[in-house]
Amino acid sequence: MRNLKNKIAVITGASSGIGEAFAKRLVKAGMKVYSLSNQQPKKKVSGIIYLQCDVTSEKSVKSAALKIKDKIDLLVNNAGVMRRGNLWEINEKDYDLVMQVNLKGIWLIYKNFITKLLPKAIVMQVNSKNSLLFKEDTFVYTLSKIGSMTIDTLVKKSYPNLNNKIVFFGPVDTGLEWQGYDNPEEQRKTKIFISPDEAGELLFELFNSNHRQLVYRQGKYKFLDK
Repeated sequence: MRNLKNKIAVITGASSGIGEAFAKRLVKAGMKVYSLSNQQPKKKVSGIIYLQCDVTSEKSVKSAALKIKDKIDLLVNNAGVMRRGNLWEINEKDYDLVMQVNLKGIWLIYKNFITKLLPKAIVMQVNSKNSLLFKEDTFVYTLSKIGSMTIDTLVKKSYPNLNNKIVFFGPVDTGLEWQGYDNPEEQRKTKIFISPDEAGELLFELFNSNHRQLVYRQGKYKFLDK
C-alpha cells in the first residue's frame, strides 16, 4: 500500500453514507480529509474537516475551495440524490433537484477545484449501475449518472495527467437507496446489499490500486483497468 500519511482528500457528501465511510477509511490510512456537504454529520470524526457546501451553488463551492489551502491528492465526487419514477411519472421539481445535485454539482466541483489538484491527482466519481443498465424506473437519476460519465470522459481528455477512477455501485444500504420506497423492508428481501462501510472499503481498494473502474455485475464487483 502506498504511503498516504498527510495526503489530502476532498470528498463531497461525506457527512453520511458511502462518502462518510470512505472518508473514515482514508483518515485511518493517515490522510487529511475535507468533507464538503450541505448537511452536518450525526457525529463528527477526528481527522475529517467539515465544510458547509451546497454543490449546486457556485458561490458556495467557490467559498469552500478558498478555505482549502492544501494541494489536493484525491478529489471524490460522491454527493448525490435519488428520485424514483419513469419518464412520465417524474415531476419537474424532482427532475431539477436530481440534475442540479448529481450533474451540475460535479461540474462546479471540477470547475472550482481543478487548479487546486496536484498534477497527477486521483479524481474519483461515485456512479451507479443504473447508468450502465439504463433503468427506466429511475429515469432522472439514471439520466444524471449517464451525464456524469460524460463529464468524466471530458475531464480525461482535458486533463490527461489526472488519474480518473469511477465506481458503478450496486445496492448499498443507505438513505439514498431507500428513497421513494413505500416498504423498504420488502425491497430489502429482494436485493443483495452491502453496507456503507463495505462500500468504503471497495472505494479504498480502487483508490489504492492501478485499476480504473469498479463495476457491479450480477451480484459481484469487478475491477477493470480501462
